Amino acid sequence: MSVEVDPRQIPAILAIHHLKARYFRCVDSKDWETLATLFTSDATLFFPESQSEPIAVQLGIPFIAEALAGAVSIHHGHMPEIEILCADEATGIWAMEDRIFWPSDKPTVMGLESLHGYGHYHEIYRRVDGRWLIQSLKVTRLWTRGIPPARGVS
Repeated sequence: MSVEVDPRQIPAILAIHHLKARYFRCVDSKDWETLATLFTSDATLFFPESQSEPIAVQLGIPFIAEALAGAVSIHHGHMPEIEILCADEATGIWAMEDRIFWPSDKPTVMGLESLHGYGHYHEIYRRVDGRWLIQSLKVTRLWTRGIPPARGVS
């Protein structure tokens, strides 16, 4: 099965690639202020392994910040499947890998020293005032491995 891309959609697809690259960079560099600018004002985030339902971006960014406090994180997005639905709406699925390392001498939100995971980001994008933004984000995981802190370390 082949997927054909309308050449007129390439600028939008590239803009969405850039948007997602900024998302990953902002999360890993803990640039929460810039991260907030990548979402629509009514955007939702959903991390099913730790949430029962999507939450508003205004709560989601502090949730991410708390989960990554003191940690080094590495997020990679690969093989995007971007579909432009109309001039101002698109969807995307990104294969992902993340690695997170918390300081071993500090308790963490997740109770782990490190986490390694694979899965997918499922997203909806909207173009607002000429800029592509994330409207909804959901992470589904295929595999994770969490390492608890070494014994005797609290």
